[in-house]
Amino acid sequence: MNMMEMGEVVAYLLRYRTAERVPSGGRKRRAAREGQLSERDVCALIDDAQENEREALRDFLAGQGLRLKAFESGDYPGIAPGSRLFALLPDPEMEQPPLYTREPVFEALKLRQESRAELALWYLQLWLLLHTLIYTRLNRALSDVSRYQEATFVTRELVELVREQLETLRGLGERAPANSRVLLDERGEDIPRRVKAFIDLLSRAGHLETVREAADEDVWQQTLLGALEAEQIGVHHLTHLIELTSLDNVDPDSDEVSAADEVSVDEIAAEEASTDEPESKNENASHAADMFDSPSEENTSESTGENAEEERR
Repeated sequence: MNMMEMGEVVAYLLRYRTAERVPSGGRKRRAAREGQLSERDVCALIDDAQENEREALRDFLAGQGLRLKAFESGDYPGIAPGSRLFALLPDPEMEQPPLYTREPVFEALKLRQESRAELALWYLQLWLLLHTLIYTRLNRALSDVSRYQEATFVTRELVELVREQLETLRGLGERAPANSRVLLDERGEDIPRRVKAFIDLLSRAGHLETVREAADEDVWQQTLLGALEAEQIGVHHLTHLIELTSLDNVDPDSDEVSAADEVSVDEIAAEEASTDEPESKNENASHAADMFDSPSEENTSESTGENAEEERR
């Protein structure tokens, strides 16, 4: 893998976040396009990389707070037999890069002339309600990565959940948090439009995918990438949006209330983390291979022998 090929591999992974030897779920292998390698070539370049090339790629990704993990068919459900899935993941030991910057969120969710703080509130509200569907409803902890295929829903369910949440907020009257009352200004088809835009965002980020249709509705499922990132970094990649809701208030006279809202989001994150048992948090850690981790002294000879045997096969 020369420097140009390394750049092309990184560009592919930044765009799609995953690459599979044998795509799962009936997905077609991504073909080459202008300025982009094919999925087959990306997998081959990673598999065939020499140790010094892997070290260079590891260092390059680490500078961005990222690392490349490899998963075999026995590690998680949904990986085809004989396949290997490469996933570009945030490094939980480093400062977390956001899933995406603020601007894609604002552009996707904006319907009129909403403030940036209001759009951030909308994203956080939708994110928390989505996790109600794919975690709380299933009595599932963030560490239950292998259950990601159970995490399915249709768009209508998220729309109904948002409406229920807003009715609850409306029922609080003056007791409702001041900066959250702007969410009650919705009218007509605003909620379905925002939900659709939110789902599209997560689909583009590789966290959701359609798996089938039911009664003319797309059934969405969390991806393995989405489950892995939720387990490793939880709510922390949303910090740049959470901060915005307190620094750029919808109501400039409600600083105290907004600070309380920010704490409530942090409390939810802490509560999610506390539901994970330490033993289960790394349920597949022993199976996942970091293609670019420096080998330890005690297993260098063993892993070198295994790699040589695999290359011969």
